[in-house]
Amino acid sequence: MRMYPAYAFFGGSRQMRTVHRRSGHLRTKRRASVTVLTGVSMTVLLGFAALTIDVGMLYNVRVELQRTADAAALAGASKLLDDDLLKGGSNVSDVLQAAQQAAQSITALNLVQNASPQVIAADIRAGYLNNMNNLSEAINFNSPTQYNTVQVTVRRDGSANGPVPLIFGRIFGLNSANVTATAAAAYKGKVVGFQATSQTGNAKLMPFALSVYAWTQLLAQSGGLTDEYSYDSDNHTVASGSDGIFEINLYPSDETGQLPPGNFGTVDIGSSSNNSTQHLSDQIRYGITADDMSYYDGKLQLGEDGTLMLTGSTISLTGDTGLSAAIKDDLKFIIGKSRAIPLFNQVIGPGNNSVFTIVGFAGIRIVDVKLTGPESKKRVLIQPALVVDDTVITSTSSGPSYFVTAPVQLVR
Repeated sequence: MRMYPAYAFFGGSRQMRTVHRRSGHLRTKRRASVTVLTGVSMTVLLGFAALTIDVGMLYNVRVELQRTADAAALAGASKLLDDDLLKGGSNVSDVLQAAQQAAQSITALNLVQNASPQVIAADIRAGYLNNMNNLSEAINFNSPTQYNTVQVTVRRDGSANGPVPLIFGRIFGLNSANVTATAAAAYKGKVVGFQATSQTGNAKLMPFALSVYAWTQLLAQSGGLTDEYSYDSDNHTVASGSDGIFEINLYPSDETGQLPPGNFGTVDIGSSSNNSTQHLSDQIRYGITADDMSYYDGKLQLGEDGTLMLTGSTISLTGDTGLSAAIKDDLKFIIGKSRAIPLFNQVIGPGNNSVFTIVGFAGIRIVDVKLTGPESKKRVLIQPALVVDDTVITSTSSGPSYFVTAPVQLVR
């Protein structure tokens, strides 16, 4: 009978047991390697997770800074629309200072990481943009009399408010990060017309016309004009006294000398079949409606030749029923309120048959009305005023209009 070694019955051959021992050793080494790799991976993943938290925090700071810069730029630019600019270049510095103060005040009302930031004076700059839709156009900071834009930068860096401390970035040697946000707001001038819609509301346009010659005299403060009334922008009231802005009589007199006999400067805006005194009264109080504009395909706009145009043809506004005591209360109703009026360079024909050639628009404010008594005593005194109107049509190349603008908006 053949004899077998005892180990043949207990655990197999020596070779097999050696393989088993080696396999166990390899598994142990592999477990150790996996453990090391897992530890390293977890460290890296935790580092990235921590970094993500910091990145998210910086993103929130950036959003809060941008919101603050936007509000500050809008507040600053709104101060550029100030009647003080009508008093001449000497008041430009006052307006710019007011814009800077407004931007700083609004900045302080916002919160960035639960704290009110400060904006330094050097980060609030006024400038000029010709085409606000052209994002590649650089802001011109060197023409104070043309300024229509305010740019504001709000910082979390070494210059202002301090860098943003990082929570986990320190793991990678990053203790803090600088974050800034810049915004620019502007108003559009160069008005070439008006377009009233159901969205914009009525145009702040009065059915009165003034000659360009008379308007030029008013701006030059020549021709014996006076400064008898003052406007309080805080209370929106008019009182007797000088305010540095001269007045002119919108009612025809020797001051204008541009109107034919029997014409009182009122113009018919809208359908010629609806030129009643009531219609004139409504337009004085509430402006020109979309229905009025529909008579001109929805808008009154200057063409390339500088006059009102409609599908390539010149529009000439005709004379209306004229000034009378019937509209005295309507004119008094808007004393102190800013309105726009058309400017003409030519008028032909008497009374209701007159035809006005409109070449621009001007912002004005009525300061006094007297339509009773002798003809020589009647007057509708106006002074230049800034008019901000949602219905205006603007141009980047021209705009023979004065002190009429679109509302301030963010442009950068």
